[in-house]
Amino acid sequence: MLAYVERYVRDLEQDADSLPRSEIFKKLGALGLDDCGEFLLSLPNASFPRLSRSLPRMASDQIQRDWTGNCGIPLLKQTLNFVRSMSATYTRLTGRAVQDASVLDYGCGYGRIARLMYAYVDEANLWGVDPWDRSIEICHADGMGPNFVQSDYLPESLPVAGRTFDLIYAFSVFTHLSKRATLASLRVLRKHIKPDGVLLITIRPEEYWAKDSHTTPKQKHDLVQQHNDIGFAFSPHCREAIDGDITYGDTSFTLAWLEANAPEWQIVATDRSLEDSLQRYIFLTPRA
Repeated sequence: MLAYVERYVRDLEQDADSLPRSEIFKKLGALGLDDCGEFLLSLPNASFPRLSRSLPRMASDQIQRDWTGNCGIPLLKQTLNFVRSMSATYTRLTGRAVQDASVLDYGCGYGRIARLMYAYVDEANLWGVDPWDRSIEICHADGMGPNFVQSDYLPESLPVAGRTFDLIYAFSVFTHLSKRATLASLRVLRKHIKPDGVLLITIRPEEYWAKDSHTTPKQKHDLVQQHNDIGFAFSPHCREAIDGDITYGDTSFTLAWLEANAPEWQIVATDRSLEDSLQRYIFLTPRA
């Protein structure tokens, strides 16, 4: 932690018991996203006991690796790039600040991205859903708040009390879903987006399959061919079937497939980060 950050956080520590948590997040966000993220990564921090009591505990390195394949500063850098792209593109597309948005984290995991989003968005306006009960248990145990709830693997609705959102993001979610789960998720998210809202998903390019650790050389060749010929390639993991469908594995699909199979959405922007080069950011808006 650099000296100017430590001085700033030390002053904030003195006031922490008298400030609502949303105000603490806002003040940490004023440091800048990188410094805010680096501090949140350190929690609980024995040097700042009051802030550690108020703010969410960071997931252990093992949980970070199990959920994302990475941890610590390298993972934080990937997350920072995603959040910055999302915030800037949302404003460019809508003319509105992300700070004023109602936000849904679809497939929130242990709350990796939501922790940084708290620097932008009041936590009352941020919801997270995930179908794995363990993810939601971790969110609650680490102090992410009550707006993190369990959803279905093949959702027809979401447990968000009928809310619609200005911004929905799904990082590394559609990179793992079967075709049936992909289409079910896109349909249900259309029900929960505002007419002028933005959905951000990530997808994988065909180059992903060369690096996939779960497939043989023959399978890799076949999956690349499916990606190019059909537009959608899915390699299921050894998981229990949900209503006859193994919903989770590794997935790639093309923009042409997305446009043809999800006519309720239109693609309005794309982006990518070299920190996580096999995640392509796709921004969508709802069709009337």
